[in-house]
Amino acid sequence: MKHANISRRRFALLAGTAGAASRGLVGAEPLTADTVVRRIQTALGGDWPATGPDGFKAGEPSAAVKGIATTAMATLDVLKQAVKANANLVLTYEPTFYSRADGRAPANPPPGGRGPGPGGFGADDPVVKAKREFIEKNGLVVFRLRDHWQARKENDMVTALAGALGWSAHRVKSDDVLYDIPPASAEATVALIRRKLNLRAGLRVVGDRKATIRRVLLFPGSMTPAIMWQRYAEVDMLIAGEVREWENTHYAADIFTAGEKRALVTTGRVVSEEPGMRACAEWLKTVVKEVPAKWIGVGDPYWRPA
Repeated sequence: MKHANISRRRFALLAGTAGAASRGLVGAEPLTADTVVRRIQTALGGDWPATGPDGFKAGEPSAAVKGIATTAMATLDVLKQAVKANANLVLTYEPTFYSRADGRAPANPPPGGRGPGPGGFGADDPVVKAKREFIEKNGLVVFRLRDHWQARKENDMVTALAGALGWSAHRVKSDDVLYDIPPASAEATVALIRRKLNLRAGLRVVGDRKATIRRVLLFPGSMTPAIMWQRYAEVDMLIAGEVREWENTHYAADIFTAGEKRALVTTGRVVSEEPGMRACAEWLKTVVKEVPAKWIGVGDPYWRPA
């Protein structure tokens, strides 16, 4: 057997390198939820005030991360799927605990300290309590990522929704929420939206069924009255996650009654935000490479009556 001649100095260097590598593997710090969040904050930039909506909502930030899941809303069903997928860090776009307070103690608790207050649900609410217990029992960590993801100049929430609908190539260059789609009737366009987003009964439409739709405005999330009132005349159809019925829905109904051939479509707030959080999972793979990242969909929660 032929042996290579290695000098003592060369051998010492090789042995030292191997030892250092071994020590690095054994003594390497675990990838914690806090570490992942710091990377996200660095990549997205901006200020992250403690009083803002983005931040840890449940679980221990010091927990070692085995996998990451992104979702439009961390429902109990989504959390169960995350456990099965071995993804213990969940990044959610919407609140986990059903209010703007999102698990924080109410600013003005009701007398006696029981029940919901102006700031959110009380700590003794049975649904909130059960959800927290499930998170703790399964070692999950929940972080809300909304404002900073929404603020990206790429406008992923809109462009991802357009991609899910098959309209990416039809974006109007002057405005990233407008799309000139292949002409079709309102009924046919709504059928496409239902099919592409896998909707059941959450879809609602107001307007002329037979109107020809050429230009649409996409607004995932909750469309404010100002957006609709100022921009409805620019498009044939507005597609939003949700609106306030007395502000926007009946405004659209009166537009139709007055003879305007336009339509308003609402898909459900969370459903409209799902493509954007799927894009977030893909983006995360470029920021955190040590563990897998996946998107978990919430789906349309409404069922169609017989």
